[in-house]
Amino acid sequence: MAPNVTLDLQVVNQTINTDIESVAPLRGFNLAESYDVANSTITATVIAPEEKVYRLVLAADVEAGTSAFVRVVSSTDDKFDVTAKFKKVAKKDAAILKPVLDKAGIALDPSQPEKKQLEKLVNFYKVADIKIPAGQQVLRIHASQKLSPVAGNPKAYTFVMYAPQLSFNPTGNVRLGATVVFPLDFEQKAVIATPVVEGLPGQPMPNLLSAAEPQVQVGLQKAFGWAFQSDPKITFSYTYN
Repeated sequence: MAPNVTLDLQVVNQTINTDIESVAPLRGFNLAESYDVANSTITATVIAPEEKVYRLVLAADVEAGTSAFVRVVSSTDDKFDVTAKFKKVAKKDAAILKPVLDKAGIALDPSQPEKKQLEKLVNFYKVADIKIPAGQQVLRIHASQKLSPVAGNPKAYTFVMYAPQLSFNPTGNVRLGATVVFPLDFEQKAVIATPVVEGLPGQPMPNLLSAAEPQVQVGLQKAFGWAFQSDPKITFSYTYN
Protein backbone atom coordinates (compact mmCIF):
# COMPACT_ATOMS: atom_id res chain seq x y z
CA MET A 1 0.00 0.00 0.00
CA ALA A 2 1.41 3.39 -0.98
CA PRO A 3 2.03 5.96 1.77
CA ASN A 4 -0.65 8.56 2.34
CA VAL A 5 -0.48 11.96 0.69
CA THR A 6 0.54 14.86 2.94
CA LEU A 7 -2.38 17.28 3.35
CA ASP A 8 -1.43 19.17 6.52
CA LEU A 9 2.07 20.57 6.01
CA GLN A 10 1.87 23.96 7.69
CA VAL A 11 2.48 26.83 5.27
CA VAL A 12 3.60 30.29 6.42
CA ASN A 13 3.22 31.97 3.03
CA GLN A 14 2.95 30.98 -0.60
CA THR A 15 2.97 32.57 -4.03
CA ILE A 16 1.78 31.10 -7.31
CA ASN A 17 2.91 32.83 -10.51
CA THR A 18 1.29 31.46 -13.67
CA ASP A 19 1.66 32.39 -17.33
CA ILE A 20 -0.49 31.06 -20.14
CA GLU A 21 0.93 29.73 -23.41
CA SER A 22 -1.41 30.09 -26.37
CA VAL A 23 -0.98 26.95 -28.47
CA ALA A 24 -4.51 26.19 -29.75
CA PRO A 25 -4.48 28.80 -32.59
CA LEU A 26 -1.28 27.23 -33.95
CA ARG A 27 -3.16 23.91 -34.12
CA GLY A 28 -5.92 25.53 -36.16
CA PHE A 29 -8.35 24.85 -33.30
CA ASN A 30 -8.42 21.21 -34.36
CA LEU A 31 -10.28 19.42 -31.57
CA ALA A 32 -7.96 16.43 -31.59
CA GLU A 33 -4.77 18.50 -31.43
CA SER A 34 -5.59 21.81 -29.71
CA TYR A 35 -4.47 22.69 -26.20
CA ASP A 36 -2.98 25.56 -24.21
CA VAL A 37 -0.46 25.41 -21.37
CA ALA A 38 -0.39 27.02 -17.93
CA ASN A 39 3.15 27.29 -16.56
CA SER A 40 3.36 27.78 -12.79
CA THR A 41 6.10 28.49 -10.30
CA ILE A 42 4.96 27.90 -6.74
CA THR A 43 7.11 29.08 -3.83
CA ALA A 44 6.06 28.20 -0.30
CA THR A 45 7.55 28.67 3.15
CA VAL A 46 6.50 25.68 5.23
CA ILE A 47 7.13 24.34 8.72
CA ALA A 48 8.04 20.67 8.85
CA PRO A 49 7.46 19.19 12.33
CA GLU A 50 10.22 16.64 11.71
CA GLU A 51 12.73 15.70 9.07
CA LYS A 52 11.20 13.00 6.92
CA VAL A 53 9.95 12.22 3.44
CA TYR A 54 6.68 14.02 2.69
CA ARG A 55 4.41 12.98 -0.18
CA LEU A 56 3.20 16.14 -1.92
CA VAL A 57 0.32 16.16 -4.40
CA LEU A 58 -0.02 18.29 -7.53
CA ALA A 59 -3.50 18.84 -8.94
CA ALA A 60 -2.63 19.18 -12.60
CA ASP A 61 -2.68 17.30 -15.86
CA VAL A 62 1.04 17.81 -16.41
CA GLU A 63 1.68 17.81 -20.14
CA ALA A 64 3.50 14.90 -21.70
CA GLY A 65 7.22 15.43 -22.00
CA THR A 66 7.31 18.23 -19.42
CA SER A 67 8.45 17.48 -15.91
CA ALA A 68 6.98 18.91 -12.74
CA PHE A 69 9.32 18.88 -9.79
CA VAL A 70 9.86 20.21 -6.28
CA ARG A 71 13.00 21.14 -4.39
CA VAL A 72 13.87 22.49 -0.95
CA VAL A 73 15.60 25.72 -1.95
CA SER A 74 16.52 26.53 1.66
CA SER A 75 18.47 23.30 2.04
CA THR A 76 22.22 23.14 2.55
CA ASP A 77 24.51 23.85 -0.41
CA ASP A 78 25.17 20.21 -1.16
CA LYS A 79 21.45 19.41 -1.29
CA PHE A 80 20.11 22.58 -2.96
CA ASP A 81 19.86 20.95 -6.37
CA VAL A 82 18.18 17.75 -5.15
CA THR A 83 14.77 17.57 -6.81
CA ALA A 84 11.82 15.21 -6.59
CA LYS A 85 9.81 14.68 -9.74
CA PHE A 86 6.04 14.50 -9.61
CA LYS A 87 4.93 11.13 -10.93
CA LYS A 88 1.66 9.49 -11.79
CA VAL A 89 -0.22 7.58 -9.13
CA ALA A 90 -0.52 3.90 -9.99
CA LYS A 91 -4.08 2.70 -10.41
CA LYS A 92 -3.54 0.12 -7.69
CA ASP A 93 -2.82 3.02 -5.29
CA ALA A 94 -5.77 5.16 -6.40
CA ALA A 95 -7.37 5.02 -2.94
CA ILE A 96 -4.79 7.50 -1.60
CA LEU A 97 -6.57 10.18 -3.64
CA LYS A 98 -9.84 10.00 -1.68
CA PRO A 99 -8.81 12.51 1.06
CA VAL A 100 -7.25 14.72 -1.63
CA LEU A 101 -10.54 14.86 -3.52
CA ASP A 102 -12.43 15.59 -0.30
CA LYS A 103 -10.18 18.59 0.38
CA ALA A 104 -10.54 19.80 -3.21
CA GLY A 105 -14.32 19.51 -3.04
CA ILE A 106 -14.59 16.89 -5.77
CA ALA A 107 -17.44 14.52 -4.97
CA LEU A 108 -17.61 11.01 -6.33
CA ASP A 109 -20.80 9.68 -7.88
CA PRO A 110 -22.41 7.44 -5.22
CA SER A 111 -24.18 5.48 -7.95
CA GLN A 112 -20.88 4.40 -9.52
CA PRO A 113 -18.15 2.11 -8.12
CA GLU A 114 -15.73 4.26 -6.10
CA LYS A 115 -12.70 2.22 -7.14
CA LYS A 116 -13.37 2.78 -10.86
CA GLN A 117 -13.83 6.51 -10.37
CA LEU A 118 -10.62 6.86 -8.38
CA GLU A 119 -8.67 4.90 -10.97
CA LYS A 120 -9.89 7.33 -13.63
CA LEU A 121 -9.05 10.42 -11.57
CA VAL A 122 -5.42 9.39 -10.94
CA ASN A 123 -4.64 10.80 -14.39
CA PHE A 124 -5.20 14.32 -13.04
CA TYR A 125 -2.93 14.15 -9.99
CA LYS A 126 0.73 13.47 -9.45
CA VAL A 127 2.76 12.96 -6.29
CA ALA A 128 6.37 13.63 -5.32
CA ASP A 129 8.24 12.19 -2.35
CA ILE A 130 10.78 14.65 -0.95
CA LYS A 131 12.77 14.77 2.27
CA ILE A 132 12.21 18.06 4.08
CA PRO A 133 14.44 19.04 7.03
CA ALA A 134 12.69 19.91 10.29
CA GLY A 135 11.72 23.52 10.89
CA GLN A 136 10.93 26.38 8.54
CA GLN A 137 11.90 25.65 4.93
CA VAL A 138 11.27 27.11 1.47
CA LEU A 139 9.91 24.82 -1.25
CA ARG A 140 9.72 25.59 -4.94
CA ILE A 141 7.51 23.70 -7.39
CA HIS A 142 7.67 24.04 -11.17
CA ALA A 143 4.86 22.62 -13.30
CA SER A 144 3.34 22.90 -16.75
CA GLN A 145 -0.35 22.05 -16.95
CA LYS A 146 -1.91 21.05 -20.25
CA LEU A 147 -5.27 22.77 -20.75
CA SER A 148 -7.64 20.70 -22.88
CA PRO A 149 -10.72 22.02 -24.71
CA VAL A 150 -13.88 22.34 -22.63
CA ALA A 151 -17.08 20.53 -23.66
CA GLY A 152 -15.71 19.64 -27.08
CA ASN A 153 -15.06 23.28 -28.00
CA PRO A 154 -11.43 23.69 -29.17
CA LYS A 155 -11.71 27.44 -28.57
CA ALA A 156 -12.79 27.17 -24.90
CA TYR A 157 -10.39 26.51 -21.99
CA THR A 158 -10.41 26.55 -18.23
CA PHE A 159 -7.96 25.95 -15.39
CA VAL A 160 -8.10 25.90 -11.62
CA MET A 161 -5.57 27.25 -9.12
CA TYR A 162 -5.40 26.21 -5.48
CA ALA A 163 -3.65 28.58 -3.07
CA PRO A 164 -2.20 26.99 -1.12
CA GLN A 165 -1.51 23.70 -2.83
CA LEU A 166 -3.56 20.79 -1.55
CA SER A 167 -0.67 19.39 0.51
CA PHE A 168 -0.35 22.62 2.48
CA ASN A 169 -2.39 23.85 5.44
CA PRO A 170 -2.29 27.60 6.21
CA THR A 171 -2.76 28.56 9.85
CA GLY A 172 -2.72 31.93 11.56
CA ASN A 173 -1.64 35.11 9.78
CA VAL A 174 -0.78 33.55 6.40
CA ARG A 175 -0.41 35.45 3.15
CA LEU A 176 -1.19 33.60 -0.08
CA GLY A 177 -0.40 35.33 -3.36
CA ALA A 178 -1.60 34.36 -6.82
CA THR A 179 -0.94 35.98 -10.20
CA VAL A 180 -1.91 34.95 -13.72
CA VAL A 181 -0.51 36.59 -16.84
CA PHE A 182 -1.96 36.05 -20.32
CA PRO A 183 0.03 36.28 -23.58
CA LEU A 184 0.83 39.48 -25.41
CA ASP A 185 -2.28 41.10 -26.99
CA PHE A 186 -4.36 38.13 -25.84
CA GLU A 187 -7.45 40.28 -25.22
CA GLN A 188 -7.67 40.86 -28.99
CA LYS A 189 -7.80 37.12 -29.59
CA ALA A 190 -9.99 35.83 -26.77
CA VAL A 191 -12.56 36.76 -24.13
CA ILE A 192 -11.45 36.13 -20.55
CA ALA A 193 -14.33 35.51 -18.17
CA THR A 194 -14.29 37.05 -14.70
CA PRO A 195 -12.29 34.66 -12.51
CA VAL A 196 -14.35 32.75 -9.95
CA VAL A 197 -12.87 32.90 -6.44
CA GLU A 198 -14.32 30.56 -3.81
CA GLY A 199 -13.37 28.83 -0.61
CA LEU A 200 -12.44 25.19 -0.28
CA PRO A 201 -15.15 22.82 1.03
CA GLY A 202 -16.04 23.52 4.63
CA GLN A 203 -13.94 26.68 4.63
CA PRO A 204 -15.16 30.29 4.73
CA MET A 205 -14.80 32.57 1.73
CA PRO A 206 -11.16 33.56 1.35
CA ASN A 207 -10.15 36.66 3.31
CA LEU A 208 -9.11 38.90 0.41
CA LEU A 209 -6.29 41.24 1.36
CA SER A 210 -5.71 42.75 -2.06
CA ALA A 211 -6.84 42.20 -5.64
CA ALA A 212 -6.41 43.59 -9.12
CA GLU A 213 -9.96 44.45 -10.08
CA PRO A 214 -11.02 43.53 -12.60
CA GLN A 215 -7.58 43.17 -14.17
CA VAL A 216 -4.42 45.12 -14.84
CA GLN A 217 -2.24 45.72 -17.85
CA VAL A 218 1.41 44.70 -17.59
CA GLY A 219 2.95 46.09 -20.73
CA LEU A 220 0.55 44.68 -23.31
CA GLN A 221 -0.31 41.62 -21.24
CA LYS A 222 -3.47 41.13 -19.18
CA ALA A 223 -2.76 40.10 -15.61
CA PHE A 224 -4.79 39.17 -12.54
CA GLY A 225 -3.50 39.13 -9.00
CA TRP A 226 -4.66 38.51 -5.45
CA ALA A 227 -3.41 38.26 -1.90
CA PHE A 228 -5.41 36.08 0.48
CA GLN A 229 -5.32 35.07 4.12
CA SER A 230 -7.22 31.78 3.78
CA ASP A 231 -7.58 28.93 1.30
CA PRO A 232 -8.91 30.07 -2.09
CA LYS A 233 -9.80 28.12 -5.18
CA ILE A 234 -9.63 30.24 -8.35
CA THR A 235 -11.17 29.15 -11.65
CA PHE A 236 -10.24 30.83 -14.93
CA SER A 237 -12.18 30.41 -18.16
CA TYR A 238 -11.56 31.96 -21.57
CA THR A 239 -12.78 31.51 -25.13
CA TYR A 240 -10.96 32.38 -28.34
CA ASN A 241 -12.79 34.62 -30.83
